[in-house]
Amino acid sequence: MKYFCKELNRTFTSKPEMFKALRDNKDIIIAEKKASILKSCKKGLGITAKSLDYSKLSTQTKGITFDDNYYYIAVNSTRILDAHSDLHIDGLWNKTITDRQGKNYLVADHRLELLATIARKEHVQMFTAIVPFSLIGKPYDGDTEVLIYKVRKDKIINVEAKAWLDSGDAIEASVRMQYVDIVFALDSEEKEDVKYKDNYDELIKLIANKDDFENDILYFWGIKQAKNVFESSLVLFGSNHATGQLDNESKSNDVICQQCSNEFDYLSVKESGMGYVECPGCKAIVTQQMKHQPPEGTGKDNEPPEGTQKTWNELLNETNFLNS
Repeated sequence: MKYFCKELNRTFTSKPEMFKALRDNKDIIIAEKKASILKSCKKGLGITAKSLDYSKLSTQTKGITFDDNYYYIAVNSTRILDAHSDLHIDGLWNKTITDRQGKNYLVADHRLELLATIARKEHVQMFTAIVPFSLIGKPYDGDTEVLIYKVRKDKIINVEAKAWLDSGDAIEASVRMQYVDIVFALDSEEKEDVKYKDNYDELIKLIANKDDFENDILYFWGIKQAKNVFESSLVLFGSNHATGQLDNESKSNDVICQQCSNEFDYLSVKESGMGYVECPGCKAIVTQQMKHQPPEGTGKDNEPPEGTQKTWNELLNETNFLNS
């Protein structure tokens, strides 16, 4: 069995081999995650943007007043493992609520522009609450902690956004964020992985969407603290959290290696300049024409189109010549 690691963009022949590579590169991976400004809708963490029933929040949240004159918009939730193997943990927004209170806008489509503003920062109150997944339109059992934007209804300055919020039509909310504190969780029995195994055993039981993943969850990254950077947004489409692909886009750049059957995004790999890339798994030559469907007319997934074998050999020879 082969194991593909997204973070390293590499296929491994065994779990111990992949675990060692993750362990050796853990600090670099975490640094890269911390350096990125992310939008939760692109990570499959968008939430249906309807005003929450505040009567179901009031019994679980202290220090917040509730009434029908406000929208209560959940912009992010915890306990869902996304396609980047990131797990938001309860409490990750506590510090940013203090630091960013009265400083964050509600906007449209993550555009920090005058005409995209839905509510000005002085009219947005941030807080968290524990709610059932069903309250935010997620088909999971149990509860989740949500980051909520409380906005007075008469302070919504974008007429179209207000119509969306009042209509009940499909729309999502998304948070602009940056990760601050990340822990590595690894399902390993090796002595050098004891700390990561402890993280795994502690956090794996929190994941509400385990059934969304076809394979075993071997590792993930627990997000203990994050910043809400400048704004949260109303957006039309989020992504599927198990795939990371936008719901309204096709996988037009996905190709499959004919040598090892590894499927990957062609554009995510540096091109050779000669019309092909090397497979991240086995280093075989892959062209953009090698979609995840069988080549037309062959009905086979694991060999190049009939009559082109000479072309592959020529390309291999050219590659050897260039590298010599």
